[in-house]
Amino acid sequence: EKADTRSSVAHTVFTTQCYCYHWTSPLQDSLAPLLKGYQIGLESGETDRGCWCLNGRSYHLYFIGRPLDSIQKEFEATIPVLTQLKQEISMSFVMIVLTTVKKLRGIDVEAGDEMLDSTLATAVSTGNVNLSASVNLFKLEVFVFFQQWREALDLVQKAGNVRLTLVCLYSSVR
Repeated sequence: EKADTRSSVAHTVFTTQCYCYHWTSPLQDSLAPLLKGYQIGLESGETDRGCWCLNGRSYHLYFIGRPLDSIQKEFEATIPVLTQLKQEISMSFVMIVLTTVKKLRGIDVEAGDEMLDSTLATAVSTGNVNLSASVNLFKLEVFVFFQQWREALDLVQKAGNVRLTLVCLYSSVR
């Protein structure tokens, strides 16, 4: 690799693994490249883009159906790293999935609701439609899992079609 192109590798890995390959390859196949993209991003000084890879990997771990306890452990190890790297947006996305995992495991349910509501309020106030859609998507996951159909319907009516914001991501076609 040329030194001047190495900085774009993390971005390319994120884009291909999160927007393209899930259409033609098992989601499991994206985990190693996304971790490598994270490492390359850190090495090349592209911390933001490297952390996008880590964030994408977090979502994919959840969607491939890994045991919730192992996902929780990995996410809890990821949060301090993102905090140290000052990656607040990536950390917010990982926190959404971590909170969902905890809710599905029956851990900190009320605190999880408060965190998701707080994240949603921040997303709305800052105009971050991707963050807002992600919060709503994972809230919907929990409602459907627990067969809380009225709450799910209310959320969909209030939030609208969150898939429009998450175009091409695996979570939008799930």
